[in-house]
Amino acid sequence: MTTPIQVSSQGEVILGEKAFLVEVADTDTLRTRGLSGHVPLSEEEGMLFIFDRPDNYGFWMKDMNFPIDIVWMDESLKIVHIEKNISPETYPKVLRPTEKSLFVLEISAGQSDLLNIKVGDEVKFLRK
Repeated sequence: MTTPIQVSSQGEVILGEKAFLVEVADTDTLRTRGLSGHVPLSEEEGMLFIFDRPDNYGFWMKDMNFPIDIVWMDESLKIVHIEKNISPETYPKVLRPTEKSLFVLEISAGQSDLLNIKVGDEVKFLRK
């Protein structure tokens, strides 16, 4: 069963030349739920996790219905780690960045390759 995301706000993330409409997960409850049980994202959608302090935040694919790319960013929104084409079947494996992050973006699988993003690229975020 798929359910809509309950979020505190939305925003826009600009990654390379593309803008994504993102649901913002900035509370413990929203971050824990993430995209679990959600319908697949379109190529223009994502979820942005915002944490209270930088750390090596781990992500897993519990109750996910579709594959995603995961992009970790530091406090200046510089990409520090990317995991591509993560399938739901990888659960219960936990994926962690190689450096501390403050922001984490989940987008549909394959988008990071299509946009040719890489570690060191800068991302823009506008809260709506």
